[in-house]
Amino acid sequence: SADLKLLEEATISVCKSLVEKNPRTGNLGSLIKVFLSRTKELKISAECQNHLFIWQAHNALFIICCLLKVFISQMSEEELQLHFTYEEK
Repeated sequence: SADLKLLEEATISVCKSLVEKNPRTGNLGSLIKVFLSRTKELKISAECQNHLFIWQAHNALFIICCLLKVFISQMSEEELQLHFTYEEK
């Protein structure tokens, strides 16, 4: 719990910046799409003991979870939906 508090304090400025810029950039959605596209490779990586890929997938999922926690705590459902409906212009 203390470690979580330190993590939140250390990353709050990055998270706030992402909250502001994400509707224009679609970075969160891109991160989620990349993670989902690579999950098919996790089973193969585990069988081949490719620890680097598993570590990268774990870190991506951890980042997604941390960002979603900030997003959900700081905005309404309608605002949150805007962050997932980014369309490239």
